[in-house]
Amino acid sequence: MIRLKDFLAVLHQSDRLQIIKDGKPIYTGYLALIVHNPQIEAEMDAVITLFRAVPEIKHKQWRERGLMAPMESEEMPQYAFSDLQMQLYYTIYI
Repeated sequence: MIRLKDFLAVLHQSDRLQIIKDGKPIYTGYLALIVHNPQIEAEMDAVITLFRAVPEIKHKQWRERGLMAPMESEEMPQYAFSDLQMQLYYTIYI
């Protein structure tokens, strides 16, 4: 059994995370910014039940085309294709 705080200790500060509790995201963003979230601090001893590396691929013009918004719509993409953008999130279920 791996606790959230132990798992986060082996990741890089620039890694993007999404932490899911009871089927709902409680944090989405960079590991470096997690210290500013008091809800996550309360969950540091939670046991991780599942871990996934999840690529998010969205159309660059998602807003204009009425498509679903990216998880962090204000962020710039890590990679860009001719009409798509990609972000990689480590999704942790507790």
